Amino acid sequence: MIKYLFLIPILFLHNIILSQENLLTENEFPVFPVCKLVPVKNQSICFDQSISEHIEKYFVFPETAKELGLQSVVNVSFIIDVDGKVNNITATSSLVGVEFNDKSALLVANKIFEDAASEIIMKLPIMQPAKVNGEFVSFPLKVPIVYRLNSNKINLDDIFTFDQVDYAPLIENNPEISKEKSIKLFENYIDDFFKKYLKNPRKNKEKKDEVIVFVEIIIENDGIIYEMSSIGPEIYRTQVEKVVKKLPELFPAKIDNYPVAVTYSFPVKFNLK
Repeated sequence: MIKYLFLIPILFLHNIILSQENLLTENEFPVFPVCKLVPVKNQSICFDQSISEHIEKYFVFPETAKELGLQSVVNVSFIIDVDGKVNNITATSSLVGVEFNDKSALLVANKIFEDAASEIIMKLPIMQPAKVNGEFVSFPLKVPIVYRLNSNKINLDDIFTFDQVDYAPLIENNPEISKEKSIKLFENYIDDFFKKYLKNPRKNKEKKDEVIVFVEIIIENDGIIYEMSSIGPEIYRTQVEKVVKKLPELFPAKIDNYPVAVTYSFPVKFNLK
């Protein structure tokens, strides 16, 4: 534990849709040097643990930001290339709990965190590159690194409900609206999205007029849906999953102006008439 802050990197690398979407079934994660003796089926777990330990080892809260009381969530995108080296690092900082009217000051403040987060990722060791069907490939990743002062009592390990947050996830950021309004906008957005993209399965064996699938999604503190669970006939759950994968990145839920993960459950109805 670091004296002045908590570091809670959130890693769901084996569930990242963007990284896995175009890969075939026979694929292997990049392999950290310490994971070389781990069975292939456990490589994704070893990778998550190793990169989390790496971030904690090299994590340094920028002194200037600490003195100014600044906090941030930095999303770092990068590639493990075919040589096992880190490339194409892009860091995007989102300050929390503070607003800057001066755009130049905002850029400077964000750059402090972006440089610090990028330096952590640059120190990753050379790995065995990822494989698809036995051939080495570049592997894209996205890792959130959280910089917060210990005065913030929010536990970023927690997943909150809509009753607990101050602001629901939204497609457009509008912090001026009320909690109730933000939740209603989110619910309407999800409802309209499913009406637009949901399709009945081609092979329908149900002798009913309606089938309902119950769905739970978790929208992480970077606004991306990493996890989904559902209850219902498999062929219908597959159709629901296809729609969930189409959902775009959202502005995350917030508590005390700090981005948090939130869970949302809802029914999806298939009209079979």
